[in-house]
Amino acid sequence: MKFKKMWLNINGANRMFACNPEKDSLADVLRRMGLTGTKVGCNVGVCGSCSVILNGKLTRACTKKMRNLDDYSKVITIEGIGQPNNLHPIQAAWIVAGAVQCGFCTPGFIVSTYALLLENNNPTREEVRDWFHKNKNVCRCTGYVQIVDAVMMAAAVMRGEKTIEDFSLGHQEDGEYYGKPITRPTALAKVCGLADYGDDQELKMPAETLKVAMVQPRVAHHAKIIRIDTSEAEKMPGVERIITAKDIKEAGGTNIMAEGHFFERTTLTVPTRHVLCEDKIFRYGDVVALVCADTKDHAREAAAKVKVEIEQLPEYLNYLDAVMPDAQRIHPSTPNIFAQQPVLKGVGLEEPSKVAELIDNSAYSVEGSFYSTREPHLSIEGDSVQAYFDEDGMLAIQCKSQGVYSSIGRIGSSVGIARDKIRIIMNPTGASFGWSTHAGDLCLAAAAAYITKKPIALSMSYEEHQHFSGKRRPCYSNGRAACDKDGKLVAVEYDYGMDQGAYTFGGDDIISKPSRFAFFPYKVPNVAGLTRIAITNHNFGTAYRSYGSPQAYTLSESLMDMLAEKAGIDP
Repeated sequence: MKFKKMWLNINGANRMFACNPEKDSLADVLRRMGLTGTKVGCNVGVCGSCSVILNGKLTRACTKKMRNLDDYSKVITIEGIGQPNNLHPIQAAWIVAGAVQCGFCTPGFIVSTYALLLENNNPTREEVRDWFHKNKNVCRCTGYVQIVDAVMMAAAVMRGEKTIEDFSLGHQEDGEYYGKPITRPTALAKVCGLADYGDDQELKMPAETLKVAMVQPRVAHHAKIIRIDTSEAEKMPGVERIITAKDIKEAGGTNIMAEGHFFERTTLTVPTRHVLCEDKIFRYGDVVALVCADTKDHAREAAAKVKVEIEQLPEYLNYLDAVMPDAQRIHPSTPNIFAQQPVLKGVGLEEPSKVAELIDNSAYSVEGSFYSTREPHLSIEGDSVQAYFDEDGMLAIQCKSQGVYSSIGRIGSSVGIARDKIRIIMNPTGASFGWSTHAGDLCLAAAAAYITKKPIALSMSYEEHQHFSGKRRPCYSNGRAACDKDGKLVAVEYDYGMDQGAYTFGGDDIISKPSRFAFFPYKVPNVAGLTRIAITNHNFGTAYRSYGSPQAYTLSESLMDMLAEKAGIDP
């Protein structure tokens, strides 16, 4: 590894530093220098959270290698645009327009807007959107309307038509808050790039903090683990400890994440997810070991040397394959179809087949088969967790989580720590949309800190995070609907088959959603419905916006449109 002394002019000041120009990106260098307003999301140049201005040109810093920069190149970051006590009009507009939500993408958008308004201080709304599209600035929270509003407000100030003092919310003038918009309490830090998200927190951890890398074999969706060989990895530079399921059990943990209450409609009797896989791989992103080392590079290099010998098993990558009569059980403790919920109404309560007769004899009827896809959450920030023992002897876990209290129980039993000795601290959160309801990442971090007795930091690459985290559940569905000659609904039938993925967490809850939402809000007198859910070898299902609704409405709204068209009426 060869290092080079370099100079950059950053926000007007010449700064000297050493870097590996072949490996380090401009974002790496800026963040090491404490300029953490330059966020790194995707790390492949498609989200724009790392946007800076390099020699007058908007640049995505995460893909700009230092070997391609000349000494004294001029860089403008979010820190050089405005500070809390001296906001730039763009930053002020972002706060007032409500363009700040999770805030992870905000510094990149503000830098991008700064570059736009230097070129054109009177853009149209369409030109603003085109600029962000061209320069790959992505927001997953706002829907962009407020962002474009903020650009237009700031542009008016930069043209001299307005002042920052004109940016006022109603309550600022009369002191009344009820029914009026207020600024987000965290907005000031976010527009200045001063909100410290997970990766920023890692940079501020003590020097003795161990970096943790996951061993994700990524060779099969379903396999028997024959052997995990860590011998070569243990000899790699900087490696302090390699943790497997055996180590968690020896430390007093079960290595199984608790799932809480099981509904009567489920066959589940025991949880299905391991902290670290021991005997089987159930999905492509499963983790079999953790490498704890002195640097992130050393941890990742050693993780790549862990050898996992497997025996391939049949892979069931969708609901239809997993429920075939000859399909093997993915989890020995439960059938692949592990929960079902019928819905019967009207004549369906007497005999479900009577609903079919009503549909057959109605003036108009339609039927169809539908599919709603698996969907990733794609929050711009990935997954980063820190864990350490604090001054009270508590295992403190810094993270983002939508299940703080439920996670404490899962961590405690699986890793072997008393619940009252665990403290979860929320980092500023770069969105989640549901994937952080599960405690898998927190259990990994807790196991590493508990076993090594040292502070640790686990930061997944965006690719690792996508393979590790849950997704919206896909759903196959069949259905029929019927109405009389006047367009009044007579009866519906439906059958939903939901793909839970490899782990059952939340599966016996989600099936209640299509059962409740199908054909809502229409008045349907007769119903014969069934929702089933099955384990497959794909990523596990988890919470997502409109939890359960897209799967339900894909069928019911499609059938309603089809029925209205057949009956010749406006849906």
